[in-house]
Formats: sequence, C-alpha cells, structure tokens
Amino acid sequence: MATEESGTGNDEAGEQGSTTAGEAGDMDQGSSTDMDGSTDMGEGSTDMDGESSTDMDGESSTDMDGESSTDMDGESSTDMDGETDMDGESSTTNGDTTTTEGEDFCDKVDFLFVIDNSISMLPEQDALTAAFPGFIDAIENTLDTDDHILITDTDLLGWCTPGNCANPDSLNELCEGPDSFACTMELEECDATLGAGVDTPSGQGSSNMFCDPFGGKRYILEDEPDKASTFECMARVGLAGFPAERPLDAIVQAVSDPLNAPGGCNDGFLRDDAILVVTFISDDDDNNEVNTPQQAFDAVVAAKNGDTDRVVVLGLTPGEDNNCSFTPGAGDHWVEFIEMFGTQGLHGGSCEDNYVPFFQGAVDVIVQACQANPQ
Repeated sequence: MATEESGTGNDEAGEQGSTTAGEAGDMDQGSSTDMDGSTDMGEGSTDMDGESSTDMDGESSTDMDGESSTDMDGESSTDMDGETDMDGESSTTNGDTTTTEGEDFCDKVDFLFVIDNSISMLPEQDALTAAFPGFIDAIENTLDTDDHILITDTDLLGWCTPGNCANPDSLNELCEGPDSFACTMELEECDATLGAGVDTPSGQGSSNMFCDPFGGKRYILEDEPDKASTFECMARVGLAGFPAERPLDAIVQAVSDPLNAPGGCNDGFLRDDAILVVTFISDDDDNNEVNTPQQAFDAVVAAKNGDTDRVVVLGLTPGEDNNCSFTPGAGDHWVEFIEMFGTQGLHGGSCEDNYVPFFQGAVDVIVQACQANPQ
C-alpha cells in the first residue's frame, strides 16, 4: 500500500527575501519559505500617533495616522493611507474606496495546509483552528474568490495501522485502545497515502470522525456551508502520527499529478488558474524529508506550470525565538525552502501561542499575489 516518489529537479531558484514572525503583523514586509515530498500508503481602537492599529476583538478600528489598520474580526475599518484593509468591509483611502470590486484580481485560490500530526502538536493544532476563521473571513471579504481548502498530515497511518490495531497488547495508547475509532474506521486507500486530503482524522487528539465535506471531495469547496467548522474537524489531525515528520514530502505529493488527476485522492483540488497557498506547520527539530528544499521548490513550481508568482508559502516551524524545545539548526531546511519564494514566502514560529498575527501578515501577501495575477 505504499508508493514512494523522489523529488524533482530543476535549477531555478526564487527571488530571495523573508519575513519573520516578529514582522508578520506588518502588512508591508516581505517573507520567506521551505518544503518537499513523497507518496506512501501508510476583538475598536483609535491610533493618532503615526503607527498602525490592529483590532482583533470583533469591533471597528479607526486609524488617522497615515498608516494601515488591520482588522481580522469581521467588522469595518477606516484606513487613510492606501494600504490593504483586512476586515471584511470596504476601506477608504484618501476619499477613494479600495476594494476588489471593479478591479482585476485573481478569482481562485487553492489552500493547502500540511499539519504535523505527531504527539507534541496539540497546542499548534489549537492555535491553527483558533486563527483560521478570522483568516478565511479576511480572505473572502477582501477577495471575491472561489476557494479550495485541503488539509493533510505529515505521515501515513502513524501508529494506528491495521497490524497494530490487530494486536491489542502492543497497541500504542495514541490509538486510544483496541476499540477506538482509529482501529474501527473503514480505512480507504487514500487514508494511507501521503499528501492525500484528510477527511476522517483518527487517534488521540483528533476529531475521530468523518468530517463530511460538502461535495464529496477530500477537501473544502467554496460552497461548503460552514467552512470554519469543517476546517476544524479536518485540521484536528491528532497526535498519533510517527515522530519522523515529513511536511515537505507531503507538500510535494499533495500537488502531484497522480493525486490531483481524475480519480486521484485530491481529484480537482489543484487548478492551473488559481493562486496556490501552501501552509505547513511542524515543531520537529529533525530532518526526515526525502526531498531537499530545492527538489520541493521545483515540484511545487512545476505543479503551477513554472509560474512562481502564483505560489505563496507560509511556514510555521521551530526556532530559537519561539517556544519550541530548540535544537540548533532545527528547521533550517524548511526556512531555506520558504526563502526560495522570495516576498511570497512567510516564516513564523510554530510554537507561538497565537497564530493570528502571522495569518494577518499572510493575508496581505496573498492579496498582493492575487493582484499581480488577475484572471
């Protein structure tokens, strides 16, 4: 049940430039990236001082200082400087209205989330699912796009394999006992394929249920009635994955032709005319990837027919400046990958308690990519 694929090769590298977690709340910064792949079965505030005002609480924010005001709460914001307003309503710029209405923007975005499902990842999955509703609302209220959202994890079946489930005496506690959902669910081939969309998370810390995405795909479609709830169900990938995390390999496989072709696990997810936004999250301090950063970069760019401008990469990884148990050099290969995408790569710390500032910064990067690549 396992298919292993090596990385691809091509010598093109992206323009260099990066934005770290400390800069993520600033909508004018550049950013950075990292990744690779293989297939296998297994709440307003007023700011008068010349600085920006950020409102995360569900109220309005007014900025009179000439800088940008970012609001991810779904309420309105007034901006006097001509920057992007992320609150879901219109933005006033020196008397002009700046929205996507009447402008030539992209009209499709494919979101790929690759989430480490090893035992230490519960805080990170909590932070992601808390930040997602504001993030997707900001995207959808700023851009009129048709979105696809696919979530996958970083290994195959993890500890809850059919063989392990058949042997109660040696079954890992992360599978929650021999009668747990992880061992009684009807396993499909795509459930054991690296990079395939996760629609039935299982094991300790997971949703332990079929998330039933609208349309019958293994990813969320634009017509999904409740994107936030369905995303939370699917993104709770749990803690029963192997400790040898492989987010780059999962990225490469998730965008591969076999998985996206008709009949493939991710059938129809990746669209040639869409902006691809890759988000990967891990706290691992090791490198277990099959693909190098260059191979992963090449594979992602190839999946977009060589159009690097249509790719945004968001990476949350361990680092000395965040709360992870840090080993020197941990995650360097992921940062290298992120930086290959230049200003369309954004890097932050995976062990931060709050991902909202990171995703605030990400919205602006995505909007810029969408502006630069109209349909």
